[in-house]
Amino acid sequence: MATIKDVAERAGLSTTLVSRYLNGRKGVSPDSRERIQLAIKELNYRPNGIARSLVLQKTQSIGIVLDNLCAPFAARLISGLEQGAEDFDKENKYNVLFCSSNGDLQKKKRHISYLTQGRVDGIIIYGSLTSDDTIIRELADSTFPFLLIENTVDDVNVDKVTIDNAEGAYRATEHLIKLGHKRIAHMAGNMNLKITLERMNGYIRALQDYKIPVQSDLILYPAFPEGEHHPAQDSDLRGDRTYYDAGYLEMKKMIMGGNLPDAIFFASDISAFGAIQAMEESGIRVPEDISIIGFDDENPADYGCSCQPISTMRQPLYDLGYIGIKQLLASINAPDLPKEKIVLNAKLIVRESCMPKSDMEAEVNIED
Repeated sequence: MATIKDVAERAGLSTTLVSRYLNGRKGVSPDSRERIQLAIKELNYRPNGIARSLVLQKTQSIGIVLDNLCAPFAARLISGLEQGAEDFDKENKYNVLFCSSNGDLQKKKRHISYLTQGRVDGIIIYGSLTSDDTIIRELADSTFPFLLIENTVDDVNVDKVTIDNAEGAYRATEHLIKLGHKRIAHMAGNMNLKITLERMNGYIRALQDYKIPVQSDLILYPAFPEGEHHPAQDSDLRGDRTYYDAGYLEMKKMIMGGNLPDAIFFASDISAFGAIQAMEESGIRVPEDISIIGFDDENPADYGCSCQPISTMRQPLYDLGYIGIKQLLASINAPDLPKEKIVLNAKLIVRESCMPKSDMEAEVNIED
């Protein structure tokens, strides 16, 4: 295997000059650069990445820690992360390393400990689990470069990219209100996630702004696993079934109680898919009997559901990844930059799972 000394001898230059070129430093003339490049090509030289990182104190790598690498939504996020790393520096490409913790706090701590021991230049943590706050504070105290996607800790000054979940939920609820619905239920998500409360707040604010009473019996709390576990831990190859099952069981309870609303805003599409199955089994039609709208823009087929895609708030997952990693890399290369919070908006996607209240009543009259 060729060494830097071999390259220097083939190019007729000093090893110091070749090293300067390999490390991207100034002081290498165009003629010397050309001779070094030719020697590298002829010898098929591969620089020692570990040695180079020790010299530059950079690994040209970024670690990504998330709860479920195999979740269907992750593909869009990963695509944005990888493209952002690719576009940041055309000369010196960055590698992206992914770690999946399955919602296990100790496993997540282990991943972060491994990555921060000189293996990456910075870390991105994706997700809004409340249990992550301890890890985030420890990282902030260490001064190791990191960025949060879809999370924020009020007393920690760190770069972050988030979605305005409250505004997205407001717009979803407002869409139902503008269709004439007044008896609107909300099925919450996992209460261990900060975004769950944000989306619930958006729902409540929309009702209040439109002078519709907030009814506690129309806010549903599906059962999720207790403790520091994300629903992703029970994922199968089709996707996360925990949300699906929670939505199914909670909808069954509502149907048995006979307290059906005109419309439901779901904190996640996956819960909506489970609820649709429960409705179908009970002869309840969507949207003729109940209009529904979700959040996340998930594909029902990924979760073994045969229903059509529903009206929803589409998360800009690609943009979250793309903007997030470029922001982190900018911070790594210019440590004095002030920390920044970037907020993106979800997009309302209207499909056939909602219909005007007047049309729903007409459907009932026709059947009667």
